[in-house]
Amino acid sequence: MPLKKVYGVGVGPGDRELITLKALRVLKEVNKVFVPISKLGRRSLAYEIIKDFIKDKHIEELLFPMVKDKNKLKSYWDEALRKILKEDGEVAIVTIGDPTLYSTFSYLWKLLKENGVEVEVINGVSSIFASAKALNMPLVEGDEKLCILPQGKDLYKYIDEFDTIIVMKTKNLKECLKDIMNRDDILIGLVKKASFNDEKVFFGKIKDAKFEEFNDYLSMAIIKKVKE
Repeated sequence: MPLKKVYGVGVGPGDRELITLKALRVLKEVNKVFVPISKLGRRSLAYEIIKDFIKDKHIEELLFPMVKDKNKLKSYWDEALRKILKEDGEVAIVTIGDPTLYSTFSYLWKLLKENGVEVEVINGVSSIFASAKALNMPLVEGDEKLCILPQGKDLYKYIDEFDTIIVMKTKNLKECLKDIMNRDDILIGLVKKASFNDEKVFFGKIKDAKFEEFNDYLSMAIIKKVKE
């Protein structure tokens, strides 16, 4: 039986209880589950979230290293595609958070569709919402405007245009905020590993934030204007 369908399954931000019922059902029904890793020998965070639910399932790793060279990345996407296309029946590819938001799955999604493969996305709880919950605050209310920036790129252009700015992957965030460090009309929330057991949070003025404690792939910032 040839490959019939591929599911892109979001398994949430980290807390196993945030996996959706639909995601669990699909993972238990498919013939195989593919899990992404960023380096050979390194555990898959997505797999750690789901492993207790699919102990009898056939698992295979897909290597997606964190490199920026597009030619190198293409070779890994092509290899992953080759592995998937040789499968039978229905398979799932898992990703932390949601597959539609800055996900490793999005690259495969495009390649699979180009090769005539049916793809269905199973949404997951995003780390954005888990971070807002960790900070015990709403992201936006009423007619407020929201902006999402990867690595805080060009943050200075948007800081006065939006009520809330979300920065995913906060490695160089302190540098991005240097020009507004002393503004008292802006507060920042920092969250590391939202919904995990070792979650870490900070909320306060930008000048009081210890950015080095949140220099992590699984960290996020929520920057908000102080309401008058």
